[in-house]
Amino acid sequence: MLDGGGRASGTLTAACSIKKEDSVLASFRNRRVLGREPRTIRFQLLLTVNVILGTAIVGLLVLRYTHEMKVEAQKKHANLNDEAIAIHAAVNHLWQDHDTSAVQSYINSVCEQMRASTSPCHHIVLQRNRQVLQAQAHADDDPQIVSAIESASRAKNHQSVLGDHVFVAGSHTSNGISVYVSEDLDNVRRAIRRDLLLQLAVAGLLGAGTAGIVSFLLLRIVREPLQRLLMTVDQISDGKFGTEARSFGSREMQELSSAINSMSRCLLESDSERHQQMVKAQQIQQHLLPNDVKIPDLLTAHVFEPADVVAGDYYDFLQLTDGSWLICLADVTGHGIPAAMGAAMLKSLLIAASESPPFDPVSILEEVNRHFAVTVLPGNFASMFLGRWEPKSRELSWASAGHEPGLLLTQTGHLDQLQSTGLLLGIQTGAVWDLRSVTLSAGDRILLFSDGATETLSPESELFGRDRLSACFSRWSELSPQTTLNRITGILGKHRGERPLNDDLTLVVMECRTHSVTVGLRPKENA
Repeated sequence: MLDGGGRASGTLTAACSIKKEDSVLASFRNRRVLGREPRTIRFQLLLTVNVILGTAIVGLLVLRYTHEMKVEAQKKHANLNDEAIAIHAAVNHLWQDHDTSAVQSYINSVCEQMRASTSPCHHIVLQRNRQVLQAQAHADDDPQIVSAIESASRAKNHQSVLGDHVFVAGSHTSNGISVYVSEDLDNVRRAIRRDLLLQLAVAGLLGAGTAGIVSFLLLRIVREPLQRLLMTVDQISDGKFGTEARSFGSREMQELSSAINSMSRCLLESDSERHQQMVKAQQIQQHLLPNDVKIPDLLTAHVFEPADVVAGDYYDFLQLTDGSWLICLADVTGHGIPAAMGAAMLKSLLIAASESPPFDPVSILEEVNRHFAVTVLPGNFASMFLGRWEPKSRELSWASAGHEPGLLLTQTGHLDQLQSTGLLLGIQTGAVWDLRSVTLSAGDRILLFSDGATETLSPESELFGRDRLSACFSRWSELSPQTTLNRITGILGKHRGERPLNDDLTLVVMECRTHSVTVGLRPKENA
């Protein structure tokens, strides 16, 4: 019911600790960023370097390819022009002394020799008046080729395209004879590409070597120091304040190391101060609890175990001016410092409300609630069992503000409950409660407890429960009150196993020491 909130020291430690997900060092932790694993600095730097280097190399190779093609095309054109001049001289002589078949045979022979040696795509075309002769070394007698070669000879770059082929041509015209000599640039392009691919392979090897060097340098200069710094941060986040990182050779790593060391020392000082304050707060709370209080005709025993250094549970025995006693057990929302402040507030309000009559539990509870409801933070509340013990009549009257029902075990073994009689404290300023009472006999026992007992969790998250608590209380009825509580806390510890307390635990046992007849539970009207 009142298990909300968090531990004060755990909260303070978490607030002072480094939040790794917001730190630069989180790049080396297994954190999820937008559903993806974050990349390492080494990977990102190598990727950036290689992308830039690769883009630059590709760009340079493209430029070189364009330039080489242009240069080779110009060289080809010059060579083809020279060849055209030489062929023109031979053809001019042949046509003077021989017929066309000799000329055809000649250009076929020249073209075949060129194709066999250095120009596989070599081609020759002759024009005399309207007569056109083509070399037929490879059965390339095609009018489209003639047209493409003529276009190349007239173009500024001396090139033309026919299908998938690019032709470069040289020409010479004289004495009515035009000689065209062409070459397909595919062979030139393949040669240039082979050269560029070789250069690209060399550049790739250089890039791989560069990547290896960069990776090694990053490993030595960045990654290893960062990992050591991260180990230091992990130790600090685990509460080992004062842990310091070693010095490093690089300025940036040294600055980061100094910042972490400064933070660690600051956390150590803060934790030391917090520890001193928490010890003082614990001493104050222990001082607020009843110490060595003797209640007439009641033998009492109690267990008070905060889930943190201080607790939100509060119990008290207060003697009233008419000789009766107030018996109180309260549980403020949560545990830790905020709950402890609420418990201290309840004690002050209870003392103030019980200074003057009326002394009945309902009137006192209403007065406490009226001030508590306007003082406590919105959404916070508390439960309280408030009883009044009158030694002369051995009557215990009570009002319960939403508290766990107390257990009444008579000397005959009958078990009954002291039920809640109204709302929790802090919900409504005008809340009212019913008053009930019981007259005790010698040997009758009452167990009051906070929900830290019934809501104790096992390692499998199973609640201890009220039934088990009732069974334990009944089982050890022959033992002394303090021994009974020791047994109960032992059973709770076994049930909890290695788990820490998840809520404050308070148990109070009261045993009647008089020798009267048990009257039993009965309702009583509000005074």
